[in-house]
Amino acid sequence: MKLTQLLPLLAVALTSTAGAQTPAAEPEKAENKVILTPAQTEHILKELEKVEAQIGKGRGSVFGAALAKFREGMASPAAALALYLDCYKLEHFDRKNLKQTDFMDWRNKNEANLKDEDFKRALSLQLEYLVLTIQAQEIDEPRKMAPIVASVQTFLGKAITAVQGATTHSASGAVADKDANKGGAGGGGGRRGGGGGGNNVPAGDILGTLRQSVANSEFAKAYSLGDFLKRDKWEYQPLNVRGIYSNIVFPYFLAEKPTELPAQWDSRITAEVAMQKAVKSETEFNEFFKDAGPRMTWEKNNYLVENNVTPVNALADMLKLIQTYPSHPDAMSWLKEFRDLVKSVSEPSEETTPVEKPAGAQ
Repeated sequence: MKLTQLLPLLAVALTSTAGAQTPAAEPEKAENKVILTPAQTEHILKELEKVEAQIGKGRGSVFGAALAKFREGMASPAAALALYLDCYKLEHFDRKNLKQTDFMDWRNKNEANLKDEDFKRALSLQLEYLVLTIQAQEIDEPRKMAPIVASVQTFLGKAITAVQGATTHSASGAVADKDANKGGAGGGGGRRGGGGGGNNVPAGDILGTLRQSVANSEFAKAYSLGDFLKRDKWEYQPLNVRGIYSNIVFPYFLAEKPTELPAQWDSRITAEVAMQKAVKSETEFNEFFKDAGPRMTWEKNNYLVENNVTPVNALADMLKLIQTYPSHPDAMSWLKEFRDLVKSVSEPSEETTPVEKPAGAQ
């Protein structure tokens, strides 16, 4: 219900209970306040409950229709592509009043890319994460997030495996371009949509597809989901390992299973390392890991101390890290941070009070 619909209800509430009001002195104009009686307040709150129910019903209807279609699309890579084409056509052609021939022209120009197995696999994974995102929107208690968290971690493993499978390295350690010899990826609109689409269609670009926010995906746009996907504690980019653990995994375990947080941090580090190793050359990865490896370990233990999860062990690991990597770019800031951290978690030392001697004592 819109505000314009609620205002008449407010007027009715005020007038229907006016007889119950006790005449009072006219309030000062400077304050300009509206004072509701208990009866008026109760009436308005009941009306708001009805509005809330209508909002929830409408939201549920939108999500329900989308979920049904998305689950159909998850059945196979071919089904995902078919749904993608329907959504793309709706968003970029039908809603712009373009002709069917315009869409067919765009599709023909991008035929090679649309048939790419990696692209279809990326669409399936994008749909899977979008479904999890929709399911998470209605959950308001950490304990109820357990199945979603487990599914997200399973998904992340599949997504990283897909990236590893779509990326190859040469004998020298360089990242090889899988698409270099694909005829359809070149000129003539091979990568760029024609007609009214105007969007790129990545050929086997699993990284590009899964680094996109699912709220901005063609699936979400076609079903107008953007304004409904508003959960704060969530990560909308399927391949953002850091965001997934920081916003989804860690909050759940901190609330429900804090003793498992060290292992979850290790899982996050393993996932981040696997991702970087897949997409970087051997030299790039070695340069990355030289600084990022110790940095991630520091971040893990700092988090554990701040949240009082095995803090003594975490502090010991932080000290060992400083001792092991004195040449690390962050070593000096670690030292200062660690010194302040130790002071903040240490018991105050007892001050020795001098004992007063009895009068006349030598």
